[in-house]
Amino acid sequence: MFDDATALIKAQRDAAWGEVARRLAHEIKNPLTPIQLSAERIRRRYLDKIEKDDREILDRATRTIVQQVESMKSMVDAFSDYAQPVNSRPKCLDINTLIRDITELHIAHLTKIRFLFDLTDDLPLVMTDPTGVRQVLNNLIINASDALGDKGGELKLSTRIDHANDNFLVLELQDNGPGFPAELLDRIFEPYVTTKISGSGLGLPISRRIIEENGGTMRATNLPKGGAVVIIHLPVTQSQGTSIDERQGKRE
Repeated sequence: MFDDATALIKAQRDAAWGEVARRLAHEIKNPLTPIQLSAERIRRRYLDKIEKDDREILDRATRTIVQQVESMKSMVDAFSDYAQPVNSRPKCLDINTLIRDITELHIAHLTKIRFLFDLTDDLPLVMTDPTGVRQVLNNLIINASDALGDKGGELKLSTRIDHANDNFLVLELQDNGPGFPAELLDRIFEPYVTTKISGSGLGLPISRRIIEENGGTMRATNLPKGGAVVIIHLPVTQSQGTSIDERQGKRE
């Protein structure tokens, strides 16, 4: 009964946050375009008609306005994404292949991060939405990169069958950065909770919602030796997944 009540409270809270996100996106987005267009118009009209010193100030100021508006638009898009229902299209998917495909792109750009892999062979396929999981992994890798900072570090991705329930596969992303702030750890998946100066605080909530819409779970914690780990459980295809009880019955 308590689990049902907790799930209901969470659903109500998510719905409320979704409504807040929808309204914020609407109210913020309306003035952004005229602000950007006005700054660009001022720049085009007056940049070549004023003294050099003033020209540099005008150029820098209008560029700053346009850049900040673009940042605000990105944040508004994040609000809109959070307010929209997840359009999940589950398919049978080889999670290890997807991990290799995604990390190959990041390895080429995140040169200060050492990617480590512990991918269990011959895993069953998972039943999940490839586009959604790709979005989640990209977001988590970028978050880890931001946490590791300019010094870089290690990011380890591992997969295995859940020993407690082998109808689920476990995917872990573990870094050796500073970890999540202790005061935010219990709220890290709540909307608008972020440690980034320019972050929207919606990346992790959206990621968890995608995973949950695909029948999985997602949680995060800090490691005793330092660093953070995000743990994702995804359901394997029913034709391949066999519960521990069923396997024990077969052995008997």
